[in-house]
Amino acid sequence: MGQGDVSRRTVLGLTVTGVAVTGVAVGAGGCGTVDWYPFDVTPDVSVLRSLIREKKRMVVRYEAALEQGTGPAELLEQLLEHHVTHLDALLDALPEEVGTHDADPDDVEGGEPVAPQEDPALDAVLDVAGLRVLAAAATGARLDQAAAVADPGLAQLISGIGACEAGHAYLLARA
Repeated sequence: MGQGDVSRRTVLGLTVTGVAVTGVAVGAGGCGTVDWYPFDVTPDVSVLRSLIREKKRMVVRYEAALEQGTGPAELLEQLLEHHVTHLDALLDALPEEVGTHDADPDDVEGGEPVAPQEDPALDAVLDVAGLRVLAAAATGARLDQAAAVADPGLAQLISGIGACEAGHAYLLARA
């Protein structure tokens, strides 16, 4: 590093410090009779619901790609199986009092994922290159989602899913 360059560690430290200071200022300003988190759903549950919706959409996309034969069937079946496993783990991570019906009742029909009718983007069947782009984007999103949850076990699950999706992007790039 040259003179005057700032290391990544320094930038990360300043960012974390800024977030902590902002959190203290927001927390101090919210003192009073109002709950600190005025919503019925915790941030962890919100992230879980978002991930569950994403995974259901990914399952639909892989099923469509397999049905249309847009890539190597053996690889797509393997990756589809991973997405179904991720979806199951995320559903298991939902607190019992929330229940799976709260995730998004329009997305679930008999426990199986279905494509939302209002999302025309799901109508397009993706080839291997399109699925690779989605896997790469999902990998990046998992970092933010893992950082947004308070439960360390949930953060680890989300990070593990992101690592798997990075592997998917690599395998799809080589297909």
